[in-house]
Amino acid sequence: MKMTDAYRAQEGEATDKLIHEMLFGELNGIECPPYSSSDQEANRVLRKLKRNFKTSIVTGRTQSRSKPYFARYGTDISTSTEVLAETLALAICRLALLLLQRDK
Repeated sequence: MKMTDAYRAQEGEATDKLIHEMLFGELNGIECPPYSSSDQEANRVLRKLKRNFKTSIVTGRTQSRSKPYFARYGTDISTSTEVLAETLALAICRLALLLLQRDK
């Protein structure tokens, strides 16, 4: 499984497949859901992350025009980790990659 820079992960099939394999298991011939481009599918990822990692995860909007969404895990402001993205789904997926790669 090829690791990727979670902070720069792009929306698309490569990111979706990586998240699926790391979080849900092998695809086994099924079509991979569009986690990085669908808020509904990204929310499945978010729920699974909250169950698996038992950490505070917060998502929301920023003031930035270029990256208006964020996702953050952790409870202490000095040790929390945050990612920014162009869409909410991509922010959730970037955070998922960070958590999943950290756990390996």
